[in-house]
Amino acid sequence: MVVAAFVVPQGAPLLGMDVTARLWNALRLTAPFLSQVGDVVAGAAGGLVVGALQALSSRSARGRWVRIAVLAGAAVGAAHALYAPLTIVAAPVAGAMAGLFQAPLNPRWPRAQALAAAWVALAAMLPFPRWVAAAFLVGAALISTWGISYSPSPQVPSVR
Repeated sequence: MVVAAFVVPQGAPLLGMDVTARLWNALRLTAPFLSQVGDVVAGAAGGLVVGALQALSSRSARGRWVRIAVLAGAAVGAAHALYAPLTIVAAPVAGAMAGLFQAPLNPRWPRAQALAAAWVALAAMLPFPRWVAAAFLVGAALISTWGISYSPSPQVPSVR
């Protein structure tokens, strides 16, 4: 998750814009909204990377985790396309919603996803020095790790 926290905010926008521009050029589209579609594709690409890393690093992660992460990333990309500062608010909401649907029985996971997404959004969107942004990203990865490490207590059968 540390890798995702560093790579996704930097690489997803470049990948999303590149893929969208190639598609735009191949289809010879003259319609506007290239950058807005690029933002949504960038968010989905970032969600794909995060979801794939979650699936690789957690035994409880399933294929639907990746799909949920892609949808959450696309939602953050759409918020960025609408109004860029909205990303700071949209990222934690999308992280919490994704965490809620990914692990509904884990009460820590949605909170950890929301906090981690908020810290990544702050590091990516605000003009902090590089070392402060890096500290936010490492903290986001640690919070995410704490959230997924939850194991429910075993249920004791009732005697009634």
